[in-house]
Amino acid sequence: MVFKKKRKDKSRKLPYYYADIAKVKHWEWCVKNRIGIFVVPAWDTADMWKIEITMKDKTSFDPVEYKGTEAIIKMYEYCKYYYDKHNEIKK
Repeated sequence: MVFKKKRKDKSRKLPYYYADIAKVKHWEWCVKNRIGIFVVPAWDTADMWKIEITMKDKTSFDPVEYKGTEAIIKMYEYCKYYYDKHNEIKK
C-alpha cells in the first residue's frame, strides 16, 4: 500500500507585531460593531499583503499592497479611523 502526501494549499504567515492596548481596543470595537478589517495575502506578488474591509456584507480592498508589518500597522490605522469616525457621532 502506498500513501501519497496530501498537497497543502498555498499559505503565508504574517510577521509578529505587538499591538499596544489602544490599538487592540480599536480593533475590538470594530469586531463588536461588525466591521471586519483583515490582512490578506496578495498571491500574485511575493511577500505583499492587502487590507480587506468588510461592512454590512460589502467588501472592499485598499488599493495599495504592503509588506509584512506595514500591512498590520495599516490595519490598525483603519481600525482607529472607524472607531474615531463612529464615536464622534455619539458625542
